[in-house]
Amino acid sequence: MIFPPQIDVVTDHVEDAVGKGAKVEVGGHAKTDGGRFYEPTVLTGVDHSMKAMTEETFGPTLPIMKVKDADEAVKLANDSPYGLAASVWTKDSAKGEAVARRIEAGAVCVNDAMLNYTALELPMGGWKESGLGARHGAGGIRKYCAQQTILVKRLAPKRDIHMFPYKAKTTRLLGRALKFLYGRGKRA
Repeated sequence: MIFPPQIDVVTDHVEDAVGKGAKVEVGGHAKTDGGRFYEPTVLTGVDHSMKAMTEETFGPTLPIMKVKDADEAVKLANDSPYGLAASVWTKDSAKGEAVARRIEAGAVCVNDAMLNYTALELPMGGWKESGLGARHGAGGIRKYCAQQTILVKRLAPKRDIHMFPYKAKTTRLLGRALKFLYGRGKRA
């Protein structure tokens, strides 16, 4: 781990989970001989009262929490001030994508944990209190720009035809014109 105090954060999250009833299946210890390391750690029996589930650990931990269904999983995943990244694991990719669209995070991978880091053409940024702005893709470039839209109407009539007072005939004419211009059948 490149940031020395982060070992303390990971240790605190693991100890908090264990103290509240979680079980360490593998790992669970810092290793400082020859560098700063924390063993890859799998925690089972965790719940939403534990820091490992509600705070950003930024360490090699995998807390596993049983839920009754996808709705509960999404509810608990979104019950956080953070939203950097998430992953959905399922045998049904279509269902996984549907669940992923409901998760409030900057990047959600289905059946992968870090695929978003290899897609450099796509924007990557957190939601809520996770991260500032975005990187990669067009959004990453746009963060260095101040965008502004300015609309100036030239040759304006004294009264816009679609403004108050309304007239039924005008409304019908506008509806027909819009349908003619933009509403001819469904477009793929």
